[in-house]
Amino acid sequence: ATQTSKLLFTKVADAIIMNAAVLQDWDGISLVAISYAFMKSRHEGNELIDLIGNEVLCRKDELSLGARELANLAAAFSYYHMIPCSKDVLELTYEKFQPQ
Repeated sequence: ATQTSKLLFTKVADAIIMNAAVLQDWDGISLVAISYAFMKSRHEGNELIDLIGNEVLCRKDELSLGARELANLAAAFSYYHMIPCSKDVLELTYEKFQPQ
């Protein structure tokens, strides 16, 4: 990624981290989209991704995601495998993929 892109992702991450309560207002698709965008940019947004992962886990019973969103969530948390909640998010995506 270019230096400008890295700076933009850093500023976005910092802004969200400073006001983490905003994550509660985001729908599941938005949470997935942000984590996937950070993964695709190869940004080291570990603190932000951890916040998103924990928000996803808090909503696991009410989270309604399609196959694409679940795949993107799994991809992002596979990439950020060193984050403490990563294993739990990956297990959640596996459970959500199972037929009901």
